[in-house]
Amino acid sequence: MVFLRSDVAAGRITRLDTVAAAVMPGVLAVIGVAELDAMGIGHLKPSRLPSTSDGLPVHVPPFPALADAAVHYTGQPILAIVAETGAEARDAAEAIDLQIEETPAVTDLAAAKQGPDIWPSAPGNRVFVHSVGDRVAVTKALEEAANLVTQRLTISRVTAAPMEPRGALAFWDADTEVYTITTGTQTPHALARTLAALMGTPPEAVRVQSGHCGGSFGMRNGAMPEYLPLLAAARTLSRPVKWIETRSEGFLADPQAREQIADATLALDAEGRFLALKVEIIAAMGAFIGPSTLHSSVGNLGSLAGVYHFPAIHAQVEGLHLNTQSVSAYRGAGRPEATYITERMIDLAAARLGIDRADLRRRNMITPGDLPQSTPLGFVYDSGDFPAALDRGLAAAQWSGFAARRASSSARGRLRGIGLACSIEIAGGPVAKPGPEFARIDLTPAGCEIRVGSGDSGQGHASTFPLIASEVLGLPPEAISFVSGDTDLVAQGMGTFGSRSLGAAGSALQHAAEEVLDALTAHAAAYFDVPAAQIGFAEGVFRAEGTNRTIDVSGLVKMHGLCLSAERFEGTMGPTYPNGCHIAEIEIDPDTGLVEILSYIAVEDLGRLVNPALSIGQIQGGVVQGLGQALAEAIRHDPATGQPLTGSFMDYAMPRAGDMPFIETISQPTATSVNTLGTKGAGEAGVVGALPALASAVADALLPLAIDHVDMPATPSAVWAAINSACRPVPVSEAC
Repeated sequence: MVFLRSDVAAGRITRLDTVAAAVMPGVLAVIGVAELDAMGIGHLKPSRLPSTSDGLPVHVPPFPALADAAVHYTGQPILAIVAETGAEARDAAEAIDLQIEETPAVTDLAAAKQGPDIWPSAPGNRVFVHSVGDRVAVTKALEEAANLVTQRLTISRVTAAPMEPRGALAFWDADTEVYTITTGTQTPHALARTLAALMGTPPEAVRVQSGHCGGSFGMRNGAMPEYLPLLAAARTLSRPVKWIETRSEGFLADPQAREQIADATLALDAEGRFLALKVEIIAAMGAFIGPSTLHSSVGNLGSLAGVYHFPAIHAQVEGLHLNTQSVSAYRGAGRPEATYITERMIDLAAARLGIDRADLRRRNMITPGDLPQSTPLGFVYDSGDFPAALDRGLAAAQWSGFAARRASSSARGRLRGIGLACSIEIAGGPVAKPGPEFARIDLTPAGCEIRVGSGDSGQGHASTFPLIASEVLGLPPEAISFVSGDTDLVAQGMGTFGSRSLGAAGSALQHAAEEVLDALTAHAAAYFDVPAAQIGFAEGVFRAEGTNRTIDVSGLVKMHGLCLSAERFEGTMGPTYPNGCHIAEIEIDPDTGLVEILSYIAVEDLGRLVNPALSIGQIQGGVVQGLGQALAEAIRHDPATGQPLTGSFMDYAMPRAGDMPFIETISQPTATSVNTLGTKGAGEAGVVGALPALASAVADALLPLAIDHVDMPATPSAVWAAINSACRPVPVSEAC
């Protein structure tokens, strides 16, 4: 299957002639919206709606998998062409007579409220207006504050760009009337339920299989338009049908993320203590509202509170339509954006008030004695030592010696900067009631098998979850088989998102393994003919206390032919709050604007590390993605036509190994009791700290030139332009 996609950002389809294409060699089907409608296939919908504060409902336009009479973004699928080979399908797509009468498009978020309106039912392109916090208290604090710091912050639009582009393989079994779709996904069971509803079949009539997957980062956490014609074609043709995305196609079709413009005001008293934070955000939604489009911009606003005492916070988010593909969750899903806003405002306050950045943070920081602490936006921090993480980071980065290093750089004609960010995020939420996760363990003479409902998109689940069962049962991890990602083989599941897998699925697995151990203990007691209370267990071996009689788990199971099983589908007692301190040190070449990262320190409180190597890998991967956005990555469109200008890696600058320093990761855990394992989650912590840390470093390097802020990404051209428009001119050695 290949897709014929719109080559304009907005327009009306005036001609769509498929006659010639349909009879070309190898062509099996040409599917449009009419064929999907005839099969009763539904439209994509958001999985949840935020509350609104302006008295109007959330605007959710119809979202068919294939375009109807109009197109609303470049890359929108119009037709699906199925042929024996990819080349034949592409040839047929080129033979289709498609004519589109272009209409004005809007892809500039800053201008979106001025139109043109993408949907007549959404004046000003409004999707929703959502507010949190205490507006009255914030207004009063701003009126009475000794110091106000205000800044507009632009957060760039990015794409996930996973190592493995999207794709899927669809089957239809006429005998059982069951669809099977093999695709990479974080949420196999949720995807199966959604697709079943859209295809008009019972939930059990869709099987999702997800094997090894080269990255997702939130992008693969729900249904996509391409899945529906793919399933329809498999049923119509009674043949397997596959679709594999090209990288260029991904830039047109994959959901994107992050794009926001925030106007923020931080109020401080005369001693530099925080009084209030006011944030007004406009956030890009895209032309359509996909399953997870609405979550990121509103679901994690609690991260605005950071690790600080804020008496009052108020935030308003206005979601706006653009003639682009939908946005979706992307590693952090709102946490990096919120943390960036708060940490940037603290840096700006420090610069404008003449206060050391570390000191300003320290005097406003929540201390261990304050915990548990409820923040103004509803998070409840149960554990952590935020000042200790800050101090550990400053020591590791040799903060006190930075002035000498800056002078050395200045002597070589370079601008040197050091950046600081204290980060915290919610993991395994939501706050009120964390979602459950499924785990099952089966122990038989043939071996031990565990099944987990969360989806693996490269996080190493097959390495980590056996460690949990191994620790409880004393079996070697390599002797424990792992199954996930198949809705026929795993009874149920929520999925992998929000750094929840280890806390939720891991705790469920531990409880199931403990249940199996209890049963094994009873069998061991019968074997030794002693009360269960007299059975000791350590490192996989049962011992009758007071004797030298022992038997290991495998021997006991095989001797008695035991088949023991236990499963759990349960949530944790609450979310966790991974936190840390990130410090980046950079050097800028003022002649070119090139930013070189010299060192990077990440101090992280992730709670207990079940698999330290993978935890460190998660942090480092997140840091690289954050640095990529901060330095280079940005999806851009032509302001006149709405055409994407970043359609390949020639235009969209991904971080390369040579751009990155060694990322020193320091674990500084504190205990949490909200889940059995005591873990806090690692998947998103790196990117949450990286965005503000790098921005802080760039601003610090430019501060001698009277520049205290450069919007992301800090590309060479952006930095060079800032330097050349600075109040104080180069030479650098004099300016610094």
